[in-house]
This record gives sequence, C-alpha cells and structure tokens, in this order.
Amino acid sequence: MKTRNARWRAGWVAVPLSIVLTGCFGDGSRSDNEETSSGETPATPTSFAQRCAALSGAAVNHGTVSEAVYTAATEGAVTATSFPNHCLLRGKMNERTGIDGKPYAIRFEVRLPEAWDQGLYYQGGSGVDGTLFTAYGAYPGGGNTRNAILDGYATVTTDSGHDGSADTFAFGIDPQARQEYGYAQLPLVANAAKALIQQFYGEAPARSYFVGTSNGGRQAMMASQRYPELFDGIIAMAPGFRLAEAALEGSIFRAQIAQQASGDYLNPLTSQEKSILKSRIIAACDADDGVEDGMVGKPSVCHPDPLAWACTASGQSDCLPAAKAQYVKTFFEGAKTASGRQIYSAWPYDPGMVDLVGSPNAFYAYIFGGEAAMVYTSPPTVTSDLTHYALTANLDTEYAKIHAVTSVYTESGREFTNAESPNLDAFRARGGKILYMNGTADWAFSAQDLAAYYDSVISRYGQADTQAFARYFIVPGMNHGSGGTNGTDSFDAFGALTAWVEQGTAPQTMVSTARADAGIAWPGRTRLLCAYPMEAAYTGGDVE
Repeated sequence: MKTRNARWRAGWVAVPLSIVLTGCFGDGSRSDNEETSSGETPATPTSFAQRCAALSGAAVNHGTVSEAVYTAATEGAVTATSFPNHCLLRGKMNERTGIDGKPYAIRFEVRLPEAWDQGLYYQGGSGVDGTLFTAYGAYPGGGNTRNAILDGYATVTTDSGHDGSADTFAFGIDPQARQEYGYAQLPLVANAAKALIQQFYGEAPARSYFVGTSNGGRQAMMASQRYPELFDGIIAMAPGFRLAEAALEGSIFRAQIAQQASGDYLNPLTSQEKSILKSRIIAACDADDGVEDGMVGKPSVCHPDPLAWACTASGQSDCLPAAKAQYVKTFFEGAKTASGRQIYSAWPYDPGMVDLVGSPNAFYAYIFGGEAAMVYTSPPTVTSDLTHYALTANLDTEYAKIHAVTSVYTESGREFTNAESPNLDAFRARGGKILYMNGTADWAFSAQDLAAYYDSVISRYGQADTQAFARYFIVPGMNHGSGGTNGTDSFDAFGALTAWVEQGTAPQTMVSTARADAGIAWPGRTRLLCAYPMEAAYTGGDVE
C-alpha cells in the first residue's frame, strides 16, 4: 500500500509541556494524489460486473446480500465523494422484531473497487447511527479531496442495527438494539465484509483498518478493547467513548445552568458576551506557545478564571455580567453530582468553543437530549418533550440510571456504550496500532477527557510501551472532528497510521493546515501537531 511524506514547516518544535526539544520528525503518509493499484491487470468491466452480480443473494453472518450492482466511476473532478469503478453490495443481518413490535436489522454496505489494494477500510458511524451512510471510506479531519475507495480500499459501513429515519432515539426501547448499536454489530459487519472480500477477490484483506469520528470514534475504541483481532490499525477521532456521561452533561447539565444564568437554555450568552469570552480566552492564553497568533496552541497551561472577567462597575462594556461569568466557569468545569463528583469532564479553554465555522459567535449550550433520555438510561425515559426532560430532570437521578440494570435491560447504559477500558493487552500483543485525536474546541467530547483516558493507558503500560502502539494527537482550535475558526483541521492522519502499521514509522508529529474554505482568518496556515504529552512551541520563522 502506497504512502507519501507529509510537509514540514520549520519554526515549530515539539515540547513536553514546557521542556523544549531540539527538533521534530516527519511522518510517512498516503498521498492524496496517487492512484493505487493491486499490481495486477484488472478484470474488464463486463467480467467484473458479472462477478459483482453473482454476489446477489450471498449468505453472510445470519443475513443476505440483497443488492449487488456494478457501479461505474464518478465523472468529473475527483472529490471526497467520488468513486472508482466498483461493486456495490448492500444487505441485512439479524432481521427480527423487537420488544417494541418494530422491525430491526443490521444493514450494511460494502463497496469493492475494481483496482483493489488489498485493504479493508471500515468507516465508523455518527450520532446514534440509524442511517446507512455511503461507504466512501471518508478520511478523518477536514478538507479531504479523496477517500479510501479511490485509494484502492474495500469499504464498509453499517446503520448499527436500527433505522432512525422515523424516530432517531426510539431504538433505545429495545435491549438488543442497544447492544448492537453499542458494540455487537462490529464483529458481525467486519467479518461479513472480510468474507465478501475473500469470495470476490479470492483472498482476504492484507490489512484491515477502522476509522471513525464521534460515535464512530467510540466504535473505534470499542473495537480495540472488545474485538482486538479485527483490525490492524485504528483511528479514534473525537471519540464519544464515555457517551453516557457526556450525554447527561450535554443535555441536563448544560440546559439547566444556561436556563439559570439567562432564562434561555439555548442562547445563554449574547453575541457581545460571546465575543468578549473569545477575546478574554485569547488574551489569557494565546502567547503561551511563544507567539500571539490568535490560537491557544498550548492548552495544557491555559487555566484562566472566568470570574475575573466579570463586570465590577456599572457601565463597563468589555466584561461579562457576574451571572454570565459564573455560568462560563461552571460550563468549563463540567457537570458534578450533588456530592461534587465529576460526572463527565472539564473542558479546554479555546476560543473556538464560541466561534464555529459558518456561525460566528455560535455556542453549543445544549446537546444530546434524546440520547440521555431514551438510550443510555435504564429504564429509558420515553418522552416527546425533550426540552422539559432536560430542564426538569434531576442530574443525580439520571446519573444513577446510566449505571442501572433491570430484568429487561441487563446491561447498563455505561456498559453497552462506553469504551473506557485501558486494557489493550490483546490489541497490543497482535501488533495493532491506534491513533487518538481530538480538537480543543470540540463542543461534544472533551479533549481533556481523552487525555485522561490516554494517561490511564500510560499508567498500565508506561509511556514508552504505550507510544509503541498508541498515540494521541490534540488539535488546537479544531471543533468536533473538523472545522474551527481558530485552528487548523486538515491533516493526513490515515497516512500516518498506514505508515505506522505497514512500515513501522511511528508518527511523532503531523502537519495540520487551515483550509481556504473554512471561514477562518488564516487560510493556508500550518501548525505542528505533536504526540501527547508533547505540545508545539514557536521558535522563529514565518508565523503562518
């Protein structure tokens, strides 16, 4: 499988917190512009199409391939949603009727390129799944102009066992649907894809990868912990690996503190107040990495006190009302129980948290209502008024319910959805490699929470042994998986992973670029991303 060398911009070095290193090392990675080939003469379109059609009706893992169609290459300019000539397969597994009387099945989509490069790329899901996403083999980060199937990979996606088109969260009523969403679909779909690859090409994939963002990132971590035999390399981008706790924080906690501070749970801060908040974060922490560039490049030392930003006299304009300053402090500290126990996580102070691409001065004051009510608590709270639920639910009561089991729901919400075990013994022993990534302006899942998880892995194996198979890259200013008006979000994480898995080149750094179309002030700006606990520090040269 082909790789490329990433660009490196002088003037930035990696530092372990405050200790300066003497240099950085580049990484090998896949080319965004190289075509891939199996090295063999491909079959003619006619014979390829015939072999594709022959897979219709094929039996796979308690299911069947219901659709097998030769699909010609996309015409025109190549984009992240383009296809080469390939065989499209769709089917279902585990068709059944749930306890709610509704039909369930694990739907899957597999795409087999004519010019196969002997790899499998499992594209993780999003949200609470329930949608069969197109198996482009989407690469992580922003600004991608290619995808995995264009680069020769067989690709696969799934809806994780439920159809959310009519009611996104209703599957939470059914215990098996919860399990399939949480983890049980992973080996079924992965092994079905591998079996179809074997049947179609006459050989198994030489390498198998799982790449996911958000819920897909959670699935990625679940695969490394529960099913270490399935994948050689994994990327967990912006993972909701403690989704049960994050859902409580994003819904009940955020809604109630916003309502208390402003009377508006969706818009607790005015546009002016959000601008003030952004400018105060920049003023407090921008220079910590050695340069004032409008970015918080060293989040580990950014710990301002929002109460210091409160107005102290009438008529002041460059300050926050006392109630709003307290709200900001409480928001970034994260949800706690009545006894003071942290429910989810604290959050990095990053200006991008209040300034989203395409929505200046935006702010996610409330998210995750339906998941918290109907998917992660046992028994589920069935309601059509999620606003009422978020504003009136008792946080301690709901926190207990994500740990609870019943005679019907024999796994708690935390058990079927969370992927927080530091025990990666089997994945490590088989030579697997995993990259964790998260942005400091991610409004859904905290980069600090992922750092705490990675620290727990280090506690188990030691830093050197951990970094031999698992590395974490924090992306300053990036929103949830991509985007960010105060950051850079375009990087070749998958190229770094394949170089590590296939060539043994571990990524110490990656170069991240600000996209020209991202709505930020610095299109084309590059920044160095460093393997945690390293952070980039400016030492001279062109700031951009």
